[in-house]
Amino acid sequence: MPNGVMQFLVPRDFDAFDLRLRLPAVISKLYKLASHNGGITYIHCTAGLGRAPAVALAYMFWILGYNLNEGHQLLQSKRPSFPKLEAIKLATADILTGLSKNCITLKWKNSSCSSVEISGLDIGWGQKIPLAYDEEKKAWFLERELPEGRYEYKYVVDGNWVCNEHEMKTKPNADGHVNNYIQVARDGTSDEEKAMRERLTGPDPDLTKEERLMIKEYLEQYTEQ
Repeated sequence: MPNGVMQFLVPRDFDAFDLRLRLPAVISKLYKLASHNGGITYIHCTAGLGRAPAVALAYMFWILGYNLNEGHQLLQSKRPSFPKLEAIKLATADILTGLSKNCITLKWKNSSCSSVEISGLDIGWGQKIPLAYDEEKKAWFLERELPEGRYEYKYVVDGNWVCNEHEMKTKPNADGHVNNYIQVARDGTSDEEKAMRERLTGPDPDLTKEERLMIKEYLEQYTEQ
């Protein structure tokens, strides 16, 4: 393999949650490789429109000192692409405030159907999780631990994709689709951590010199579990 070419397992395509979790490992490898190649490294994915641009943008944000939106504009001027900004924001906040999980419960109350599944959440739209039926409560349930953040999902009831009218719903997207969603918060968050996460996941996130140094130290010491 030529010097400066980075090749390793990348996040699942079109999966913002997987990208969020894997970015630290990917950028850690990129950072270490670039340090040994004079800062020149080739990044690629299948189409060069989602994952590779997200990796490049996260590197610009965490290492090169760009404001996230400024880096995004520069990246778009070189190659129109669709990096998932929300995943980069959440990964940044996870590094600086810690990645914690909370247990959520989803419920579908219908005893006449034969199967209930959920798609979306943290598994992406290409997979489904079955719900368990509670005979006593006459309802289907799913309990799952999720990191802090906002998750969209949809129920698949006897093969039909539907929303639960008793749970929060998104506004129609560009294609007119509506999903359920849940906002997962962490327990015991300090006011300082909460303010930092709100800033880093807001509309115009930037990093202080101290925060960028903390991220670099984190990436240097990072080892995959």
